Amino acid sequence: MLALVVGVLAWLLPQSDGKSSDVPEGYLGTWRGQVTMTFPDPLGEGRGTGIDEITIEQGSIGDTVVAQRAVDWGQNSGCSRSWQLAEVKSDHIILKAGTTDTPDDLPSGKTCLADLTMSVRLTDKATMVIQADYEILGTATGAFSGSLARQS
Repeated sequence: MLALVVGVLAWLLPQSDGKSSDVPEGYLGTWRGQVTMTFPDPLGEGRGTGIDEITIEQGSIGDTVVAQRAVDWGQNSGCSRSWQLAEVKSDHIILKAGTTDTPDDLPSGKTCLADLTMSVRLTDKATMVIQADYEILGTATGAFSGSLARQS
C-alpha cells in the first residue's frame, strides 16, 4: 500500500527536466532595446546608438547563457557576441564576453571589443538594464548601456 501511495505522489508532483540553472528565471527569454556605446574620442565622435537583442537561456556558472545580436545600428555596424555566466548576485547577474562576431561591413579602423564584463539587472518583469565597462591595456576606455524590454 505504501508503494502505491508513493507512486501516486510521484506522479502528481511536478516533474523536473533534470536541468539545473543558476540563471534566475526572471531573466530567461528574449529582450530588445536601445544600447548606447561611449568611448573616448578626440574628434568628439565617441558615441554610437543602436538596437540589440539579447536572448538569455538556462545554464550554470561558466556556461554560455546569452546571445547578443546587433539588430539595427544604422550606418554603424554593431557587434554580436555570446556571454558566459560569471556570477549571480541578489539583484543582478554578471556576464563575461565570449565569442564575438565582427560584421563584414565594419568601418575601417573599428573593432569589436572582446574582453568585456556586463552587468544585467531586472527593473521589473518586463524591463532589464545592461551596463558594461571595458578597458584597453588596463585603462578604462568606455562603456555601453541600455534598457531592454521583454519580447518573450
